[in-house]
Amino acid sequence: MIALSLAFVMATAPAAQAEPMPPQLPSAEEMARLTAQVQGSLNKVRAAQADLDAVVRTFEEATDRLTVLAGQVNVATIKQAALDAELRAAQAGVDKRAASVYRSERIGIVNALLDAQTFREFTSAFTLIKAITRRDGESLGRVRDLRADAIKGRADLEQQKQQQQVLIEQLRSQQKQVNRSLKALAQEYEVVRVELDKRKSGFAFPVKAPYSYIDTWGAPRMEGTRYYHRHEGTDIFALSGTPVLAVVDGVIENAGTATLGGIKLWLRSPGDNWTYYYAHLSGFAPGITTGTRVKKGDAVGFVGNTGNARGTPPHLHFETHVPAGPATNPYPILKRVDPLKS
Repeated sequence: MIALSLAFVMATAPAAQAEPMPPQLPSAEEMARLTAQVQGSLNKVRAAQADLDAVVRTFEEATDRLTVLAGQVNVATIKQAALDAELRAAQAGVDKRAASVYRSERIGIVNALLDAQTFREFTSAFTLIKAITRRDGESLGRVRDLRADAIKGRADLEQQKQQQQVLIEQLRSQQKQVNRSLKALAQEYEVVRVELDKRKSGFAFPVKAPYSYIDTWGAPRMEGTRYYHRHEGTDIFALSGTPVLAVVDGVIENAGTATLGGIKLWLRSPGDNWTYYYAHLSGFAPGITTGTRVKKGDAVGFVGNTGNARGTPPHLHFETHVPAGPATNPYPILKRVDPLKS
């Protein structure tokens, strides 16, 4: 029965509501939307960058291949020139030898053929003529074959080189397209990021870094004394004398001292009438008095441990109050605008 009653109470208990946010900050829903947009744009940028990286890698590989082919074409050109020279030299040698043969040796051989008395003598003279002719022909044929191979090899390399140059031009065009896409996506990302930063920067963090804080909203304070109360703020611990900053543009109200708060002040935002309470200061910043107008980020005081914080580590007790209403937990606001958590 008790279990059923507890289940009924839990089922009918109102759902926890999100803490209200000052108008300078977007709602949790809008913040989530803007954050999702930033992440989506960033993912697009990263994808485009990956595409560009792939194109650049392929371009570099193609350029390296073109360099190799150009070198091979040069080697083939030199080889062909050498074979051309060898062919010319071989042809000149044959011509010279032929002239010599016709002037002397071959005439003698022809005479030998004519003067041959027996078939054996005729056959020997004819075999000698064939040997001379075959040797010259083989020499020229070998050089011509090598030269033909060199010409074909060079032509093949030239064709590959041209194909590689076409590929590089295509890659250049592709790289330009990806660059344009990346530039457009980067601009899209920057627009969304600036909007998010602008919305987040509508509210400054109240203590200059470094600092430390946790959510202590509702924790008991000064138990066993007539000053017992529940904690209605966030204690931001920092070195004594650390500047305390105005969280919004506003007007200083009730700058002075109090039993519990020590050196304290209130900051009111005239546009929306939210108010912010600063306590336990070690002192006010120069020029800060009741009625002083300040800008977001201006120093209004310094971290200390005055009032009932005496004996504790220096810290700022910070409260947020809705217009004409009670305090609301500042921790979600602080976490939202904390530059160290961005």
